[in-house]
Amino acid sequence: MGSCFCFKYVSDVTPKPLDPNDIHQQFEIHRIERGCQGGGFVAKPITPDGFPPKFLRRKGWEMYTSTPSDFRLGNALGLDSALRARLPEFNFPLSCTSSQSLVVGKCQGNVVDVDVVLPREVVSVVGMEVVDVKVVNGIMWFKGCSIEGQERSVGLSLEVFERMKWEQERVGWVRGSDIQVSLKRVEEFGGTGRWGKFGCYILVERFVLKRMDGSRVLTYEFNHINKIQSKWE
Repeated sequence: MGSCFCFKYVSDVTPKPLDPNDIHQQFEIHRIERGCQGGGFVAKPITPDGFPPKFLRRKGWEMYTSTPSDFRLGNALGLDSALRARLPEFNFPLSCTSSQSLVVGKCQGNVVDVDVVLPREVVSVVGMEVVDVKVVNGIMWFKGCSIEGQERSVGLSLEVFERMKWEQERVGWVRGSDIQVSLKRVEEFGGTGRWGKFGCYILVERFVLKRMDGSRVLTYEFNHINKIQSKWE
């Protein structure tokens, strides 16, 4: 802030790249009412010594939105708490593939021993398996590689990445330092008669980053090792 004679004025600093962790770049947006004159918005700084930039500092500024005619974006039903509280439908035959299926074990009468190793997370870039992950300047870079040796990289903000993890942890997904998780359990057939097939299924939740044309750029899967169901036929 500067002064000229008996007046004070705010001198804007040179614009900087966005840094979500910089508290001086954080502002609260409030809606103001002006009776019959309409309303608008005003921005207030988080810090007591801060000032919003000029275009936000003016009281009563307005905001308009528009949607391109070719824009197609559905609702993110994965954030529906009631929907997420229910596990996927489990009325499919074992001949179908759904989520990640584990058909393993050895038969001992009506008992199956399940002993497998699964990844906590599975990430792919444009359909390629991710082979390297690194963080540079607040961006997490995922590098995918195809069988032919073709490489592609995609960057994701750390804030978005941590929000995905937070969404998973609040519904029971377990974070851990180990990449692979050992799953060992004993399943016993409780029905009558004979059985010929056994399947063990885990819940998988997936985040998908798409282009405007609908093509996939990044797929991030979280395996809920603690949410397991079995089927017998």
